[in-house]
Amino acid sequence: MSDETIALESRVEYPTSDGRPVAETPLHYDRLSDAWQVLTMRYRSQPRVYVGVNMLVYDQPGNARRQLSPDLFVAFDVRDRDREREVYKLWEDGAPAFVLEVTSRCTRPEDERKMTRYLNWGVAEYFLYDPRGEYVKPALKGFELVGSAYHVMATDLLPNGKPGFTSRTLGLGLWLDGSVLRFYDPETGRNLLTARDAVAETARIEAEIARTEAKIARTEAEIARFKAKTARTEAEIAWFKTETARNEAEIARTEAKIARLKAETEETAEAKERDAEARHIVPDTHECVSTEPLP
Repeated sequence: MSDETIALESRVEYPTSDGRPVAETPLHYDRLSDAWQVLTMRYRSQPRVYVGVNMLVYDQPGNARRQLSPDLFVAFDVRDRDREREVYKLWEDGAPAFVLEVTSRCTRPEDERKMTRYLNWGVAEYFLYDPRGEYVKPALKGFELVGSAYHVMATDLLPNGKPGFTSRTLGLGLWLDGSVLRFYDPETGRNLLTARDAVAETARIEAEIARTEAKIARTEAEIARFKAKTARTEAEIAWFKTETARNEAEIARTEAKIARLKAETEETAEAKERDAEARHIVPDTHECVSTEPLP
């Protein structure tokens, strides 16, 4: 910056507001806020990327009337992303590469006139997003700088299978989830999360964790019941084995007793036979026997 420009800068006060509302309606504000949060989070680790929202941009040193307020813009290769800025000066940080206007029927004339200024600045991509679909059909439309003119961007089929636009400056896909603008990251295969999305996702994860913990608790209770049942079964098996052993011992004793009784019975029978034999008189065949009949 020349000494003359520096001297001129010191005498000029650049207003920080044009007196207009941030957004047309609460819906437009929410959609703009979501987009700003998403892109701010995406580039939070890149110190040379600046994401501006509803901020006056000045394009001529010393001229406080030469300003424009994009709804949302992203500039790359800025000198110091974290330096506090009340306004954005093109001659200090360079022109944005990406601009998004959250438009409506009321702001349509102004948003369309802005294209000429953005063309002069050299903005590579310019998007119009009409959350209510009041005049942009479909509600998202993209323009890219080709040579010295803006050309309407062709709709692509994004890797997530949704029709949308591929932003070369951001490396993201822009698509409509109903009427909600989404930024799709092809590297992760997921949409970038807004603050509300993050809260909802956190709640979903916590609910899933709670369900998982409840399932684990039920499983542990089932395991405890199974172990208790197993213990009872093992105790029953041990009792059955003990009872079986006792019965087998009793059977063995009974069989032994039967064997003894049988042996005793056999001995008694043999003794009786021997006694009977001893008592039986066998006749002497050498003694004469009278054959005469008795008187």
